[in-house]
Amino acid sequence: MYGTFGILSFLFWPVVIIGLIVFFIRRGKKRSHPAADKEWYLQLTLSKEDAISQLFLLLSIFFFGVTLLAFNKDLGDLFSWRTILVITSVVGLASAYYFKAVYSLAFSLIGIASWWGAQAAEWIDDKDIKTSALFAGLVFVALLFYALGHFHERETKFKRFALVFLIFGIISVTGALFFLSTKSGIAVLGTMTEGASLFGSWQITLSLFVFLVSLIGVTFFSAVKKLMSPFEVLAVLALAALFGIIALLPQQTMFAQAGRSYEIYGGGELSGSGTLWAFIFNFVVFFELLGLMFSGYIRQESWLINLGALFLFLLIVVKYFDWFFTSLDKSIFFIGAGIFLFVVGWFMEKGRRYMISGIKTQSQKVS
Repeated sequence: MYGTFGILSFLFWPVVIIGLIVFFIRRGKKRSHPAADKEWYLQLTLSKEDAISQLFLLLSIFFFGVTLLAFNKDLGDLFSWRTILVITSVVGLASAYYFKAVYSLAFSLIGIASWWGAQAAEWIDDKDIKTSALFAGLVFVALLFYALGHFHERETKFKRFALVFLIFGIISVTGALFFLSTKSGIAVLGTMTEGASLFGSWQITLSLFVFLVSLIGVTFFSAVKKLMSPFEVLAVLALAALFGIIALLPQQTMFAQAGRSYEIYGGGELSGSGTLWAFIFNFVVFFELLGLMFSGYIRQESWLINLGALFLFLLIVVKYFDWFFTSLDKSIFFIGAGIFLFVVGWFMEKGRRYMISGIKTQSQKVS
């Protein structure tokens, strides 16, 4: 079971990334002028010249970072590689906003999030802080990206920036929930709760506080400006509360049989605590994806519906293997899988087409 499930989990994100690349490449073939295409912001580039200029800007930022690393080495490593990373990322972020460059924005956001993750890992190791605080902090950053995505929708010129923030936030949060909804994820969650409280490190405590305050501030500002619906605000705050609780959790025993290596590989039966958290995360990830599709329908954003449908289909496939692979005869399992996936795929595609056609109908009425 776990070998098959491990393969599916390993293939999950490559499939998602490839699907997103194909989706945006297909969208990129429509080179309509923004005034003629209401979804112009879904294009990675507006023209070949735009693509080339963005690529050269991104390369220049990379070379800037490499140059800083070389100078730092010649000077006897005065600064850590993390400091070089954050400096390069900040320069890239400033360049992205100045030149309206989507490529630089994407890599700068990844760089900043990676910097904090690496820096927080060092703070945690120094004082043996539980790693659940690090995990919660990264989710706070992802939620902040999502809120900032809606914040950028205030102005048309930042619509593509908004898309980058939204996609990073959605993929990161969905990935975290998806992982924690699995038996392996529950096992890792148990190991992450081992260690001292996050309050043992003022850097971790301050970071999480700043992330949380920023998230609440941006979310409520976006809600006041009607850039986020009450449903989205509630979802963001609920997810922030959930991962805030995880950061503060005392040590949890997720499996009935103790043993660190035993738990990491997800063996045995879940304990009462493990069953509770498994139920919570499966419930949350399922309704998060349904909410994503519903949000796309309300906001008349077909890409949100497509993204939510893709994630939901992959979730259903993996859960089918996770729950029924060992409990059913193999022939019955695969026959059932074929029938089940056909039925689920048919209903999901029908629902997706219905929602998108509804959006197009409403758009035609408005125009």
